[in-house]
Amino acid sequence: PLSRWKGLAADQVLEYDVVTADGQRQTVNVCNNGDLFWALNGGGGGTYAIVLSVVLKTFPTPSVAVATYEITAPNTARYRKLVEDCIRFVSTVIDAGWSGYFSMADMVFRGIFHVPNGDLAAVTIALREFAARNPDLDFGKTLFFSFSSFYDYFMFALEPSNPTGFNVLLSSRLIPETTVRNLPEKVADAFFKARGESGNGSVLLGHIVAGGRVSYISNANNSVNPGWRTALLHMVYSQGWLDTTPEDIQQFLATEVTRRATILDELSTNSQLSCYTNEADPNEVNWQTNFFGSQAIYDQLKAIKDKYDPLGLFVCKNCVDSPIRHLIADLEQTREQLDDEQQAKSELQKTITKLTPEVQQWRARFESEGVARSAEFKEAK
Repeated sequence: PLSRWKGLAADQVLEYDVVTADGQRQTVNVCNNGDLFWALNGGGGGTYAIVLSVVLKTFPTPSVAVATYEITAPNTARYRKLVEDCIRFVSTVIDAGWSGYFSMADMVFRGIFHVPNGDLAAVTIALREFAARNPDLDFGKTLFFSFSSFYDYFMFALEPSNPTGFNVLLSSRLIPETTVRNLPEKVADAFFKARGESGNGSVLLGHIVAGGRVSYISNANNSVNPGWRTALLHMVYSQGWLDTTPEDIQQFLATEVTRRATILDELSTNSQLSCYTNEADPNEVNWQTNFFGSQAIYDQLKAIKDKYDPLGLFVCKNCVDSPIRHLIADLEQTREQLDDEQQAKSELQKTITKLTPEVQQWRARFESEGVARSAEFKEAK
């Protein structure tokens, strides 16, 4: 949540203490194992070495001005206009250092803004003026807070939740700042089409966490997806389901998660799509480039992976050249072959079942004709 103020966490790393795949404990920084330092910063840290500790740049804690809001529209046409108005509003307040999160489902647009070292009075005035321009909408649950430290705000925003977790699939896209600023109608159309439905456990989540210092970090010694440097919004489509949900419905929901991301693809300013690896679709088709930024970056990360972990000890799905990816592909191919064989057996059984009456008729006819001809032969003899 502080990324627009000071940059991404990967931009603050000074040094790692790690154990590499050969069992050696090493200090990793710009001067020592610089290639590994680059890969650990943004390229999927846990797949190159075991990270024991990290040295980070720190900053004095800011005070935080906060506003929460929930806006309800009476119909879809009005909601579509509300979405566009909110996009335009965001484009305005980010220049004053605002960050935050929002969610879209049904006819409701809700969220939270926070401004490090911000003026609570200015935040209050801006939101109240926005509400005044939309008198026909329900601005329920609009509240304002001020916290003396980020920790106090953090504890306020992240209330305790069920520790057992829940079922969810995500897909995400990084939305360029130029698109948000210059094409609010196009952005609103895409968000409106991709929004969630509370009835089926889905929601479209917006993260105003890029731009600002994220964009202005120069010569950052890390492998962070370059899409972060030009983005303003990190958008996530979230789909949940129950343990009792039938498998065919789960498969449909998984397909829908992938489809919703493609709706956001039209907001990309070039052919290279970008998303946040930690909140992304595990079924992403071009994950090597979408997760890591380009084929060139992926290839460079793969070379470092091969150097420090040649036997593929550290693995995870959709990580840089993880052997498990090849294993999954082999298993999928084997399953398809087995499915084909099972289908062939099933078709053969259907054919046998279909032909059985005809075979029985031919057999009866053959036997009866055979008996008759045998009798004729004996009589002739």
